Amino acid sequence: MNVSRPIPEAEFCEAARVATRAEAEEVSAFLLQPGLFGTPLTPGELEEFKTHPVATLGCADDAYWFVRDETRAVCAVIGVRMNAERTGIFEVSALALHFACRRRGLGRRLLELALRFVAESGGRGLLFETSSDPSYAPMHRLLAKRGFAQVGRFPDFYYPGEDTLWYYRAIKR
Repeated sequence: MNVSRPIPEAEFCEAARVATRAEAEEVSAFLLQPGLFGTPLTPGELEEFKTHPVATLGCADDAYWFVRDETRAVCAVIGVRMNAERTGIFEVSALALHFACRRRGLGRRLLELALRFVAESGGRGLLFETSSDPSYAPMHRLLAKRGFAQVGRFPDFYYPGEDTLWYYRAIKR
């Protein structure tokens, strides 16, 4: 991907749901690339990003979507899964955009896609876990603008000094 110039919004392809092992592996490679996230990935995140996209194949309650840039490389991903308790609350397992693709509305569109998926699946709400690190401030603003409320904070969750923040949005029927 050419990162020296911004990518016009018109060049973005529609998001596609991961449907093949090859697509799942591309999504994993994208999520695991160094520097994609503002902070280092935890051991659990590394393991999840290696295995979860493939595990969602054929699963009704878990899914990943991806967007390709003009070179056909994956440039954005969102993953959603039903919570472990299977109570109708879904969780965002990943939302990542290549830095050249940010601030163009793509994160908003992917989040709206996830909300639509949850609603169509009969879900009651969507939980989003994110870092308190200042590099995640744009994500916090996006979530607030999309109607998510911060409902919790767990100190030192990721690493000492890096809390996790929980945002939640109920699905209106």
